[in-house]
Amino acid sequence: MSSTLFAPDALRSYRLFESSDLEETRDLISRVMQPHVLVPSGRERGPAYMDFVKLGRLGLGAISFGAPMRVDVESVDGYYLLMFCLRGHAQVRTLNATLDVNHHNAVLCAPGQPFDAWLSPDCEQFVLRMDADAFRKASHEAGALLSPQLSIDSPALLGWMQQLRALTGSSALLESARSNGQIAGHMEALLIDLLTCSLPSAPVAQSSLAPAFVKRAEEYVRAHSDEPLQLEDIARAAGVSPRTLREQFHRARGMSPMQCVRKIRMEQARAALLAAGPRARIADIALACGFFHLGRFSLAYAEAFGEMPSETLRKRAAR
Repeated sequence: MSSTLFAPDALRSYRLFESSDLEETRDLISRVMQPHVLVPSGRERGPAYMDFVKLGRLGLGAISFGAPMRVDVESVDGYYLLMFCLRGHAQVRTLNATLDVNHHNAVLCAPGQPFDAWLSPDCEQFVLRMDADAFRKASHEAGALLSPQLSIDSPALLGWMQQLRALTGSSALLESARSNGQIAGHMEALLIDLLTCSLPSAPVAQSSLAPAFVKRAEEYVRAHSDEPLQLEDIARAAGVSPRTLREQFHRARGMSPMQCVRKIRMEQARAALLAAGPRARIADIALACGFFHLGRFSLAYAEAFGEMPSETLRKRAAR
């Protein structure tokens, strides 16, 4: 069954926004995806819009900018992104590949990979945002480099496409999944399982045998973790371009340089909390480790270690 028949009509009931303001568009999309850069081409622009619904840890959306647009995401953060075009076409650069994306071919980006897309004026994207842990658990390929290009017309993906078409084409089914956590969980698992069981992959080792500049970058981050680091700062210290650092970091470590910054800061924060004295303050420790927003730090810490910073401090005090 051809992907030209894919029409997510039920998704249209979940209009997140319509706007002719570029900054508002960028901000509203960032809230459900992640921060990114939008660079329009030409002066004529129609209204942008996004339809979006979240099912458990799965997000489904349709996005149109109403104008030729470049979308630049430094690195996909914490999820797998699959995108193809409902209308128009796109050219996407990720890692060292430039891919043509349309209603036959999709692009799949893993966490840590860049996503740099040029969209045609009539382009409407379909995006699938998949939780990284759920995806890796289903694929059993935590250390694999997946092929970024998929043919969604291929026989291997036929079952996945039929299920996706059924979900996004039925208002009753989509609303049931949206409003019922148990149904959402089943739908999330089914879609991810159907996709991952059909994906080609090329396993790559994430070992200590990384290029010397990757290790220099890690050493620099550890020494300057309390500073507001940017990718350009780390690349300059490592002696390579930001693009080279980003690509080789993902190959060697399975994450982006900025994800490494967060990981190192989090490890340092935990070590500091475990060694803290009785008068230690969480806010001071967070700030010393480069976290400038206490609320976000606490949530990220809990996600990383399964407990709040205050619980770690209490454990330390009880010893």
